[in-house]
Amino acid sequence: MTTKIVGPIFTGRSWDEYLKMFKLTREELKTRSFLDCGAGASSFTACLATGGGRVQAVDLLYDRDPLVLKSLCQEHLEALVKSLEPIKREFEWSYFRDLNHLKEHRSRSCQEFYQDYSQNPNRYQKGDLTRLPFADSEFDIVLSSHLLFIYDHRLDLDFHLQVLDEMLRVSGEEVRVYPLVKHAKKTSEFLKPAWQRMSMVAELELVKVNYQFRRGGNQMLVIRKS
Repeated sequence: MTTKIVGPIFTGRSWDEYLKMFKLTREELKTRSFLDCGAGASSFTACLATGGGRVQAVDLLYDRDPLVLKSLCQEHLEALVKSLEPIKREFEWSYFRDLNHLKEHRSRSCQEFYQDYSQNPNRYQKGDLTRLPFADSEFDIVLSSHLLFIYDHRLDLDFHLQVLDEMLRVSGEEVRVYPLVKHAKKTSEFLKPAWQRMSMVAELELVKVNYQFRRGGNQMLVIRKS
């Protein structure tokens, strides 16, 4: 029996996953500033900032105590692993060997996030993604991992459009969104209308990436300021 998560899902991806999901280059990491939107317990901000990079993370839950978020991450990770067990054959097991490996990997990311969130709270800004608390073009590249186009049953089209508009507003160069499919290669019903809307104000491209866990999920959406 799985545990149903009520409210935002608070888990995280690793530094290495981010590099692959968003096809980030060494040059970009050195010379660009980044905003991670809906960052959750991902370790990208901690790792990049520790290496001297310019990065900020934003999430609706970043006003919570570090221990509360650490516990929440662990709870949601347990629920995720349980929910994946009966449908694990629908996923691509090339990056992760199995569910235990996934759990270990994500647990490390959670710990790295927790340590940095505790010691460097200035890197983590509480914010509603539909009204980001940042200035126009404040960051070069804005990233969004595992939020848009996978929760059609929780987040409606209006939410998707508002978040895309806001991410484009605060980016100076481009927005990168991953993934673009739900489970079993199912494409979000919101991708097509969002593409039509955003193509009126920006240049859009689908870019193949060297990462896949959801089958068919080997592309990111790149939205470039025109």
